[in-house]
Amino acid sequence: MNTLRTTFIIMATSLLFGCSAGVNFKKLDENQLVLGVTTKTEVLTAMGKPNTKGSAVYNGINVDVINYSYAKVGGDALNPGITPARSQGLFFADEILVGKNYSSSFNIDNTYFDVEKAKTIKEGQSKSDVIETLGESRSLQIYPLVNDKEGYAIVYMLTQAKGFKLKQDILIVEFDSNDVVTKSSLTSTGQF
Repeated sequence: MNTLRTTFIIMATSLLFGCSAGVNFKKLDENQLVLGVTTKTEVLTAMGKPNTKGSAVYNGINVDVINYSYAKVGGDALNPGITPARSQGLFFADEILVGKNYSSSFNIDNTYFDVEKAKTIKEGQSKSDVIETLGESRSLQIYPLVNDKEGYAIVYMLTQAKGFKLKQDILIVEFDSNDVVTKSSLTSTGQF
């Protein structure tokens, strides 16, 4: 299990098991979360105190991770019997945003993606091919979260909780500077 996925799973699921957990945070607009530009201070000023925070090392660089999470039993979930939850994980290297991961099982802003279609993503495909197959992603990462200093990754993720059972699907698609897929990694954990 890679460090990025492990870090996010722990943080994303930390508040899923309660009647209502976390503060229903406001997801910032994309122009407020610009990789390589937005500072940690700007995020904290706009969003307030995170639910959890931590750090990890990626490509030899220390990265701070903050996470905002919210869950509500009885909320309008994407699927029946699910406790809807949303989580925004933000990654900072030298106080600058290098990754933003968003997952939601609320019907209104869900991050559902077709796992069977995700299995068809292969090295050599273009970014437009990936988006045509899976739709837009709400998660993006740059170096040091990816190995290629000129490349980037888009991430598709959906975390769902049903009682004390958890199911999570994550697809990380890495691209070079020419928007060509260099690596695709799909992980599904848990079941209902």
